[in-house]
Amino acid sequence: MYLTITQEARKKIMSYLEDSNDELLLDFDDGVGSLSRVGVCSLDSVFRILIVSDDIDTHDYDKKIDSDIGPFKIKGYSEMYMDEEMKLDVNEVNQMLRLTGANSGELTAAVQIERIEKKTV
Repeated sequence: MYLTITQEARKKIMSYLEDSNDELLLDFDDGVGSLSRVGVCSLDSVFRILIVSDDIDTHDYDKKIDSDIGPFKIKGYSEMYMDEEMKLDVNEVNQMLRLTGANSGELTAAVQIERIEKKTV
């Protein structure tokens, strides 16, 4: 499995990186795991990119896929929603990231990028 990332998409993602220890996650936001925003039993399952500091628990992300900018961790079972060859590009009309698969077509029309860090009190 491989994720091709265009130059334009790379620029957007790299602007969120702050530390060489940051991890990249290609998250299928289906309500599973502590980093999910949607809660359980949601019909709104989309991919998003999470950039997490190394002190965030990512045990739900038990597999990796390669990309042009390094490995992305994924939830292993989410592979069923992916293609062997995927592409992350910038939609010229709305400037949002778009995830497509070689066989499936559009996987997520507007991929959000989120940076997650532990909050210090």
